[in-house]
Amino acid sequence: MPQDLITLKRVAHELNSTITGAKVNKVLQPNAFEIDIALYQKSVFRLILNTHAKFARVSLSNAEKKNPEVAPNFCMLLRKHLSGAEVTSVTIENDDRIICVAFENLNDFKESVSIKLYAEIMGKYSNLFLVKDKKILGMLRTIPQGLDGKRVTLVGAPYKFPDKSDKISIFSPTAKDRFLSFLGEFNSQFLTANFYDFAPVTAGEIASLILNGLNGNYDGEKAYEIALSFANSKTSPTVINDGVKTDFYFTNYLSVSGEKQAYNSIITAMESVYSLAEESSETATAKSGLLAHVNAQEKKVSKKIATLSDRILSSSDLEKYKLYGELITAYCYMIKKGQTEAVLSNYTDNGEEQVKVLLDENLTPQQNAQKYFKSYRKKKSTLSQSQIQLDDANKELNYLSSIKFSINNASEKSDFEEIKEELILLGLIKSQKGRGKNKKDRPLGFIKYSIEGFNVLVGKNNLQNDRLLSSCDRGDIWFHVKSYHSSHLVIVTNGKPVPNSVITTCAEICAYYSEVGEGAKVEVDFTLRKFVKKQGGLNLGGVYYTDQQTALVTPNAHLELKI
Repeated sequence: MPQDLITLKRVAHELNSTITGAKVNKVLQPNAFEIDIALYQKSVFRLILNTHAKFARVSLSNAEKKNPEVAPNFCMLLRKHLSGAEVTSVTIENDDRIICVAFENLNDFKESVSIKLYAEIMGKYSNLFLVKDKKILGMLRTIPQGLDGKRVTLVGAPYKFPDKSDKISIFSPTAKDRFLSFLGEFNSQFLTANFYDFAPVTAGEIASLILNGLNGNYDGEKAYEIALSFANSKTSPTVINDGVKTDFYFTNYLSVSGEKQAYNSIITAMESVYSLAEESSETATAKSGLLAHVNAQEKKVSKKIATLSDRILSSSDLEKYKLYGELITAYCYMIKKGQTEAVLSNYTDNGEEQVKVLLDENLTPQQNAQKYFKSYRKKKSTLSQSQIQLDDANKELNYLSSIKFSINNASEKSDFEEIKEELILLGLIKSQKGRGKNKKDRPLGFIKYSIEGFNVLVGKNNLQNDRLLSSCDRGDIWFHVKSYHSSHLVIVTNGKPVPNSVITTCAEICAYYSEVGEGAKVEVDFTLRKFVKKQGGLNLGGVYYTDQQTALVTPNAHLELKI
C-alpha cells in the first residue's frame, strides 16, 4: 500500500477540502493503534488516524468499531482538548509523510486556541502527537526517545519533526542533478535511494515509464522529466487486485497488472482496501486465537484419553485376580501360612491347567484370598469408571473437533464472537464483563436460501445450530451429513409438501457445509424436526435423531440460490 509522500499529499488535499469546518463530536480509541474522531458537518463521519505498521493512514470512514468501556489515557486527553473543536486545515508538514490536522477550540476562559494533531505515517515508526504552542501534550505510542530513537518525545518537550536522511524530494531544485549525474544501469533502486517521495511500487512504476520512454538509452534530463511528470500527474484513484492482494494507487499504475477499478475519491479507494485488509487480519487473529484455546484443550483431552486407555489396559486382567482368590479358597486346606506360592489345579478348566499363585507368606490362606478379591474389586471399579471417563473424553474430543470445524469455516466477526461465547460456556476462555449485545437482540445469523419457494436456513456454528433447532417447527425438515461434522440445515415447510428436487438440493448444500466440503459423494440424513432431540449437557449443537432417510449427493454450495 503506497503511503508515500506523493500519495499522502493527495490524501491531505482531499481531507482538507472535505473536513475543514467540521466539528468534533466524539473521540474514540478502538485499539492501541487507532484514534477515531467523529466529525459532523451536515452529516456525521469518522476521521481515522491509524498507526499500525501495516494499516497506518489518515482516512475517513462511516464504519463503527467496538470500543473499550474505559477510554485509554491518550483518548481522554484528546477528548479534553478536542471536544467541540473545529477542523481548520489538513496539511502535509515538513514535506514529509506527516499529516497535520489543525483544530480551533475554546479554552476555559472562552479564548480561541490552536491545537494540532500530527499523524506521522512512517510504517513501524508511525505515531500521533497532540501539540499545543509547539509543545507535546501527549502521544499515542509513548517512547521517550521517539519510535525512531533520534529525538525526545516526552510530554512538555518541543515537538520536532523526524530527521531526514540524505534523500531529497523529486520537487527539489537539485533533483535534476541527481538524474544527470547517474551512471550505470538505471532501475527503481536509484529512485528509492535518492528520493523520499516514492514507495518501492511507485519507484517501480516510474522506472518502468522511464525505461520504456528512453528505449534502453539512458538520458538523465528526459528521465527527470518523466519522473517529475508522473509525480505531478492528475489524481485518478485506482484499486487493483492482482490475484494475490488488493491495493490502492493514486493513479493507474501500468506496471501493476490485475483487475482494476477506478474511484472518484482517493480516500474512498484507500479505505476500501484498508478496511478489507484489517478485516482479514482481524479474522486471522480471531481464528488463530480461538484455535489456540481449542488445540490446548484437545491436547489435554488426548492426554487424558491416553492415560485412561493405559489404566483400562492395566485393569483388563481383573478376572485373573478373581480366579486366584477362588482357587485359594477352594484349595485352602492344601496351603500353609508362610508359603510364597502355590501350584493349584484350575477347576474351571476341568483341572487340566496348573496355575501358579503367588502368596504373601505373612498372611493366612484366607487372607491371601481376600487380598486377591480386593484387588479384583478395585480393578473392576477402576475399569468401569475409566471406561465411563474414556467415553466422555472421546465425546469431548469429538465436540472439540466440531468447534474447530466451525472456527475454520467462520468468515464474519459475529461468527467468531459466537464461537468465543461457546468456549466461555465450556470454561476454555474466561468471561469478560462488557456491554455486548443482548442475546435476545442478537441477529440469528443463519445462511439463507430460497429454493422453489421454500426458505432454507443453515447454521454456521454450534450456537446457531442450537438456535436453529429451537426456532423451527416440528413439521420442518432437518438435515445433517452422516458420520461427519456439518452444519444443520432446515427447510421451513409451513405445512406444505416438499418436492424431491428441493430435498436433493438441500442435501447438496448441507454436504457442502460439512467436513467433506467439495469432493466425492456424501450421505446426508434428513428427517422431520420432531424426530430430532437435543443432547443434554454443554454439548451445543449435539443431537440424536430417528426416522431418518438418507440421500447420496455431491456437495454443492448452490450460491445462485443464496439470499
